[in-house]
Amino acid sequence: MVRSAVGLAEGLRAGETTAVDVVREAIERVRWAGERFGGVAAVDAGWSSAEAERADRRLRAAGAVVVAISSAMADNPLHGKTGNPRDPGRAPGGSSSGTAALVAAGAVPLGLGSDSGGSVRLPAAWCGVAGLKPTFGRVPLTGHFPRCGSLEDGRTVIGPIAGTVADLAATLEVIAGPDGMDGGTPPVPLGDPGAVRVPGLRVATTAGAGGHEATARAVRTLAEAGAAVAERPLPDVREEALELTRRYWDRAGLSGEENVRVLWDWDRFRRRMLAATAQADVLVIPAAEEPPPWRESETADYLWTLPWSLTGAPVVVVPCGGSAVQVVGRPWEEHVVPAAAGGDRARGCPGMRRGA
Repeated sequence: MVRSAVGLAEGLRAGETTAVDVVREAIERVRWAGERFGGVAAVDAGWSSAEAERADRRLRAAGAVVVAISSAMADNPLHGKTGNPRDPGRAPGGSSSGTAALVAAGAVPLGLGSDSGGSVRLPAAWCGVAGLKPTFGRVPLTGHFPRCGSLEDGRTVIGPIAGTVADLAATLEVIAGPDGMDGGTPPVPLGDPGAVRVPGLRVATTAGAGGHEATARAVRTLAEAGAAVAERPLPDVREEALELTRRYWDRAGLSGEENVRVLWDWDRFRRRMLAATAQADVLVIPAAEEPPPWRESETADYLWTLPWSLTGAPVVVVPCGGSAVQVVGRPWEEHVVPAAAGGDRARGCPGMRRGA
């Protein structure tokens, strides 16, 4: 089984392995996973190996080495189909499909995707791995394709998909913060997940989530770990978020006045949700309503994820009881979300972590 990204870094620092060996093994796993499940758009073994050799010469300060570019969507017209490693007859979820599939297959410990309405979170949920949507503006959009920026696109973020929540947090430390090129990334310091304790955390959920088995299990687990669970659920805003998102999608065909109204309604929605969630540290809600089918993702698959793209809040998706849940935090409080999300792929539900 592939080691976590944190484990690989520890092994490199301890001299137990080299970057060249790690990359060589990763390329072999990526090729194996690509042949079996798809999801690989490009591999350049020579370039990756050269990067690994350079990393070995500056080991303590070494950064990540890209071993592959993953494909998007379940059936990419250029790169073919991507299956779900949990069940190749089911879809991996879009649009960061290849990344989630390669992580779930054990080919790589982590990868990057982008999320405008759930494109990191749905693939992570359907493939049974962990995913993070940071606060909007936390991670520069530099290099995103197609090109987008904070003024043109008020929802898209770049975030990691990994086998463990710990790897999500470690990756965010590397990619967060201004890069001198994206003017929409303010210098807001990251908090320390290790300083957050589950006992005393205020946990809430939303109406409509109570019948979701994984969500109920996750809330129960957090309560058993000492979290305080709100008695009343927050309003279910899925349909409102969908209607607002559809208007935003269609903005190129709207009049100037209609575009102003979309932004006004979006601001009002965001203010109202900030007020509604002010007394909760995290929300626990489903990541998806149904298990993955075999088809491209449809709008209905994102009903649970769309509201938190509109609010810009940070969200971690974590496996739980054969399904997955979202742990939603307050904007700029990414350190609270992985702390509440807890464990890893093997241990499952939020709250299940040592020292909680």
